[in-house]
Amino acid sequence: MLLVTKAQRRDAGYSAFVDRVVRHMKLHYWADVGHLPPEVLWRRVSHCIEKGRERGFTYERSLAIFTANMMRIDPRFHEQKNIAALLASADRPEQERLEGLVKEISPAAWAEAGAMCDAKEYWWSVDRTMADPATRSEP
Repeated sequence: MLLVTKAQRRDAGYSAFVDRVVRHMKLHYWADVGHLPPEVLWRRVSHCIEKGRERGFTYERSLAIFTANMMRIDPRFHEQKNIAALLASADRPEQERLEGLVKEISPAAWAEAGAMCDAKEYWWSVDRTMADPATRSEP
């Protein structure tokens, strides 16, 4: 009998989840991600999911939206002070926090969020780190 460990089930589920978010990004944001090699896109999406989880997001939809914002607006958009305060509102459900991104964050704050860092430098660092097996973190 083949025995599948809990860790193997978790890893397989995580991989399938990242695959779904990658497909979502390709389908809806091709102009932003279509130029990326598949393995690079997969690593970047995985990184975005980790960042979203650090901010308390757990639902697939929430993490896909967070990923899209990181990849389309700025990889550090979530560090803009108004956005960071909204995302840190642990007393609010994640759906409400996502809606708040649209309803409560001003265009000026979004403009600031779009210039939080040099995206090319950020992604270069992520790509280099995640491609090195010695530095990879577990999902």
